[in-house]
Amino acid sequence: MRIQSSYDVGATPRPTAPAPVAPARPVAPPAGTFSVLNDFRYLTDSDKDLLRDVTGEVVEPGLIDRAGAASAFAQQLALDRRTGELAPNQHVTGVYLRNAAAELEKFGEQRPGFTNPYSGEVFDAALAWLDARGRARADIRL
Repeated sequence: MRIQSSYDVGATPRPTAPAPVAPARPVAPPAGTFSVLNDFRYLTDSDKDLLRDVTGEVVEPGLIDRAGAASAFAQQLALDRRTGELAPNQHVTGVYLRNAAAELEKFGEQRPGFTNPYSGEVFDAALAWLDARGRARADIRL
């Protein structure tokens, strides 16, 4: 009895040229959407109020309302939320901002050109805003 294969196992394969591959092109997200990597989606309503009143930036939903980059203060606050430095149920307080500013200063000591996002006029305005709302001192994580 003879067994035959329909796959032509013993045949020599014929060389074929590979099909041309088109270079991959990045696809832009549709307008009005934001990436899952966007740190602004982690901001709380209280954070958004702070940013609106202190920096003039309106962050809704997850996007900054003006052309150009968000302020360094807003970006750092959103990063702190995303990384858990500022817990989801924790309000921003003056104590938190001062401690975070001190940590960032230590971080930037050996980095020429580093500018602490929690510094300057915006930082001072944020502390005054928090003080006016009774959130200058308490710093409690839930």
